[in-house]
Amino acid sequence: VESPQLHCILNSNNVACSFAVGAGFLAFLTCLAFLVLDTQETHVAGTRFRTAFQLLDFVLADIPGLLGFPGPPKR
Repeated sequence: VESPQLHCILNSNNVACSFAVGAGFLAFLTCLAFLVLDTQETHVAGTRFRTAFQLLDFVLADIPGLLGFPGPPKR
């Protein structure tokens, strides 16, 4: 029998679940912002802004993925 109440699967730790939901929401908003900026990239004239935009895109998209690649440390 399942409860109609939400249940956190991260060791029943509500803080961990709240963090995961918050991180996912921020990632979604960042994705939307970069989607809008990508569509307007041809209208951006300043090379400094374009370089900063590409660097920020790299940091927010690639670095977290590379950090998670090796996996958690073994105990």
